[in-house]
Amino acid sequence: MKLWSTTALLSESQLRNAADYTLTDWSEHDKNQENRDLAKAEIERRKSEAERKAEEAAAKERAALAAKRDRLAANPFDPRTEISEDARHIASRIVTHLWILFVLLPFCAFILLAIAGLIR
Repeated sequence: MKLWSTTALLSESQLRNAADYTLTDWSEHDKNQENRDLAKAEIERRKSEAERKAEEAAAKERAALAAKRDRLAANPFDPRTEISEDARHIASRIVTHLWILFVLLPFCAFILLAIAGLIR
C-alpha cells in the first residue's frame, strides 16, 4: 500500500516529521531513487539516535548506581530503606504499652467488676 509517492524531492522537515511507517513506505515504494535514499538515511539516523539515547540512559543509570554504592560504602545505613535497632526497640515498647493500656487493662477491669458483681 503506497501511503505517499512523488517525483519531487522530500524536504528535511518532511523527513524529520514523518512517521516511521511513512518513512518505511517512502524507502520502499517511492518513485524517486533519491527520496528512497533520503528515507533510508533518515531511518538509519533515527535508529542510531535511539541506540545513542539508550546507551546514554544506561550510562546514567550505571553512574547513579555507582554513586549510590559509593555513598553506602561511606555510610552503610540508608535511612530511607532501613530501620535502626533503636527505632525497632522503641516501637516495640510503644506497641506493647499501648496493647496493655487499651486491651489487657480493660479486659482485666471487666473481669474484676464481673467478679465483684457490679456488672450483671
